[in-house]
Amino acid sequence: MPAVARPALPRAPYVDDNLLCRAQPLPAVVQHLTGEAWKLDDKGVSTVLMEGMVIDEQESVKTSPSAFVSLLLGDGSRIVLPSSSQVRLHLVEEQAIPQVILEQGQVEAYVIKRASDYDRFQIVTPVGVLGVRGTHFRVRNDGEQSVVEVLNGQVAVNRDETPPTTKPVKKKPVVGPVAGEVKVGARQGLVFKKQGELKPVELLDPPTLVGQDGQKGDAPVWTLFLRPLPGAQRYRAQVATDKEFMNIKQENFSSKPQMSFTGLKASFYHVRLSAYDEQGLEGATGVYDIFYYPPATRVQQTSGG
Repeated sequence: MPAVARPALPRAPYVDDNLLCRAQPLPAVVQHLTGEAWKLDDKGVSTVLMEGMVIDEQESVKTSPSAFVSLLLGDGSRIVLPSSSQVRLHLVEEQAIPQVILEQGQVEAYVIKRASDYDRFQIVTPVGVLGVRGTHFRVRNDGEQSVVEVLNGQVAVNRDETPPTTKPVKKKPVVGPVAGEVKVGARQGLVFKKQGELKPVELLDPPTLVGQDGQKGDAPVWTLFLRPLPGAQRYRAQVATDKEFMNIKQENFSSKPQMSFTGLKASFYHVRLSAYDEQGLEGATGVYDIFYYPPATRVQQTSGG
């Protein structure tokens, strides 16, 4: 018998250090879904994911190889999971700090600004913890290392913290600089392992779209042509129906400065382009607004004898 998702109990708002009443970050709600994905409860039992579904403490979201999911947290922060990714949500109750444990793949986060030094959003990876107080950034697991790319704001990387367990642990808030912590600023990236120097580098500029083409057929093909970018080893393009890229429909990767999409309907799309450097860091993004209209397939007429 398939598992049935049960609604999460609401958490009461809390008062922060500035005596402001604030909404709890969890539970989160599935805002957009493209493709197939699943919700896993704290025992690992899976349920087919649907828009509007609630994801709470110690629950996970897993995407298939062609899926995209965006989650809206209670405090207004948002996270986006691309294909073949999995995250688990955790809440440090005492300071209401939401933690996203990245178990597979990649996550992109848009975090609402936090007021205090310790009241912040965190991404937990196998090799470290990333803390933020208001920024737009990407994180992914890549074998024995993790990768962070900051597009806006700042991320603090610390490899010394221990990932959270399923049991609540009370910890005193950390105020001020943390030993071993490295700050990664806007348009910077960092590849970090369990050992070695933590040294942020500048991200590549976004590639430029120089043309497009369409091919007819039962599954029309839409091809984008980019200007080759010095230092780029690979290119990425995402197609979404909204300018915030919460509702991503397709994405593609290519070692050449061109890529194709199939099966898209005629519509107004937002296209986001980026490139990867030799370290595997994905660079800054450029966004283009395009009305795509698939070329019609001509029907060949035959005359009777």
